[in-house]
Amino acid sequence: EKMRVEPFLVLNLIFTALTAMAQEKLPELTVGTNVYHNVTILSVSRTDVLFSGDEGMANAKLKNLDPGLQTHFRYDPAKAAAVEPQQQEPERKPLYTIAAAAPAAVVVPTNTPAPIVPPPASSTNVLASVKSAMEDAIAQVKAIINQPVQQMPATPDMQVAVYRPGWFREGATKPDFNTVDVRATQETAYGRQTYVTSDLNPGVVFLGAELEFNPMTKYFYVDRSLPKKKLTDAEMLEVNRLYRIIGKCEEKLK
Repeated sequence: EKMRVEPFLVLNLIFTALTAMAQEKLPELTVGTNVYHNVTILSVSRTDVLFSGDEGMANAKLKNLDPGLQTHFRYDPAKAAAVEPQQQEPERKPLYTIAAAAPAAVVVPTNTPAPIVPPPASSTNVLASVKSAMEDAIAQVKAIINQPVQQMPATPDMQVAVYRPGWFREGATKPDFNTVDVRATQETAYGRQTYVTSDLNPGVVFLGAELEFNPMTKYFYVDRSLPKKKLTDAEMLEVNRLYRIIGKCEEKLK
């Protein structure tokens, strides 16, 4: 079966992954009669896998993969059947792949009708999908980084370290999304004190052990009048994964 790329479906697939397989790399991926090389998995949904490779960015139906890959991507036919009716396009859409390699020349006998060549994928739709993917990744990064922190009323018996002016200096460095590891830049000096606050937060204190500063996530701080929650290793790994997606999308949008 030929690969079918549906621009609106790409939008739905990205960041609805059911597993943590995004950014997994495969030497090749076979879909029907098509073979894709040096594949990077971008996301996996209940019905499809979105990926990029030497042949460009494309998506494939999980039901068209071999049983081993279906198991690997946790394909469940029953769950897929429940959501597929919501993803259907009108019938008789042309079939094509994004940035597919040009086919080899074919000699056609004079008495044979010329083959119908499907139109190329719309570059506008592809770029819109990439932009949407980047915006979704940024939204997820912001949700992780800007989690609320516990605060409590200050009492006279508390020994409180006060930071001024405010918590952070002006400005922020834009991370290198393709390479940075936010685990390496996490700072936890607030944990030296039990209670901390700033001149921006009169009457309330925060637990120092629950806070962090990270110059490689500051770019996405939303409210700098509050300290930032200390992220777990798992949360920082997820930020790294989302950063890689942002980096790849930025490259495609240049």
